[in-house]
Amino acid sequence: MGQKGGVVAVWLLLLSTLLTQVLAEVEVNSFFPKSTVVISNQIEGGAKLLVHCKSADDDLGVRWLKPGQSFDWSFYPHFFKYTLYFCAFRWEVGAHLVWFDIYKQQRDEEVCKLCHWAIRRDGPCLAVPGSEMCYHYRDQL
Repeated sequence: MGQKGGVVAVWLLLLSTLLTQVLAEVEVNSFFPKSTVVISNQIEGGAKLLVHCKSADDDLGVRWLKPGQSFDWSFYPHFFKYTLYFCAFRWEVGAHLVWFDIYKQQRDEEVCKLCHWAIRRDGPCLAVPGSEMCYHYRDQL
């Protein structure tokens, strides 16, 4: 490769690096709406619910929710549609943890911007207009 080809290659590398950085920042741009996840303890029998949610980048910490109590968080979904938050749940002392992908951008982005999840013993249920979409938990982490 000649000197001219080397200069072009360096410029292309710099341009692609800059473009990658700009696209990574696009997810926090105000042109893209935030999504919000709300998790509510709807465990039958009035049990407290241990919840631990995280993504690849954020650990939201461990929380204990009383019956009927909820917590929420908001975030900017990724431009390339790979945002994923998963949560571990336990509602009885000594019981094993179950988990679920509580926000999976490819599944949820078109369904909800404000995603209300009712956590029940038989699985999490997402409120959608006029109905619910219920799922099964995954086995232990």
